[in-house]
Amino acid sequence: MGFEERQQIIRELQEVRETKIIAHMNSDRRVAVGSSGLPALRTKLGTEAQPFFYKALQELGKHPQLDLYLYTGGGQTDSVWPLVSLFREFGDQFNVLVPYKAHSAGTLICLGANAVVMGDAGELSPVDPKVGSQFNPVDEIEGKSRRAISVEEVTSYFDLAKDPAKDAVGNGIEDSDVDSPAVDPSLAFQILAEKVHPLALGNVNRSHKQIRELARRLLGLHYVAESSQTGETERRIRSIVNALTQGRYSHTDILNRREARSLLGEEVVKFADEAEQDLMWRLFEEYADAISLLKTFVLQSEIGDSQQAEIKVAGAFIETEATSYIYRSICRVTQRSALPSGFQVNLQSGQLMPLIPGFPREMNIELKEIGWVKNEEGI
Repeated sequence: MGFEERQQIIRELQEVRETKIIAHMNSDRRVAVGSSGLPALRTKLGTEAQPFFYKALQELGKHPQLDLYLYTGGGQTDSVWPLVSLFREFGDQFNVLVPYKAHSAGTLICLGANAVVMGDAGELSPVDPKVGSQFNPVDEIEGKSRRAISVEEVTSYFDLAKDPAKDAVGNGIEDSDVDSPAVDPSLAFQILAEKVHPLALGNVNRSHKQIRELARRLLGLHYVAESSQTGETERRIRSIVNALTQGRYSHTDILNRREARSLLGEEVVKFADEAEQDLMWRLFEEYADAISLLKTFVLQSEIGDSQQAEIKVAGAFIETEATSYIYRSICRVTQRSALPSGFQVNLQSGQLMPLIPGFPREMNIELKEIGWVKNEEGI
């Protein structure tokens, strides 16, 4: 099982859809509680992949129609517009195939497509970003690390201050016991600024405006000629942007394909037919198998009783019918027994601490290599 199998499925899907396909898969593999993870086990959309998309598109050449087969939990919003623009340079019609997850930044990519073909399990999500900076508050659980701030956490706070008896979308709360008056916005800001650095809040405001503007630009790529009444088109775009940036209660409040069609329109969201569904899901299963996506990662199980092991992790793919690039890491993992104070073991120079039965183990992870490379091994 490997690239050859995926290659064949990509070719079959191209024949069914009469198009050319580039597949992009990000890993969101689970890591067991208490286990150390490894770099590339969980990957996101990022700008560092752009040159490899360009290579793949150059090899395919220009075509009337290009499809991006996409599975992702999201990533850098800065990567979205360049990627959509790049695909539109090589194809007159740009479509996204969604077998399962196209969350957050993945949903933004879908907004820039002429058509989004969603499988039975296809999911989009809200696009409210989480932002981080050196001014963010310290995470009380993680210690010294700084907590990312969700844009919608801040906007919802001000909504609550403005009217405690209304929900996030402005509806009255039935049988509410809340009878508190609205809080003066300036007082609400003062209270928040005492807890969160003002520059961190400024960064949140900037990101909120940026994500809404980006969503509008992406939707404008295919909604411009929809109506003779410009105002009607603008209202539709505004409605979609509002729904995806502030209309859901949680970043994990996904939209299934029927909700996506209701929001974006049946001219944009297409349901995969039987042949498309079968091939799209088969391709997902091949990727899931290649990276053990559905198997929880436990470092101890990977290294076993070896004192030292080199572990390769493939965490993302960019593939066509002819070429495969992978984002991978190579780590040297060393384990040793954790000895209690005063316990001594005589070792020769250069000898690793042996694994002593009954003692807990310590892991040391040394990153040797990480990044996008040609998939020479056919993983």
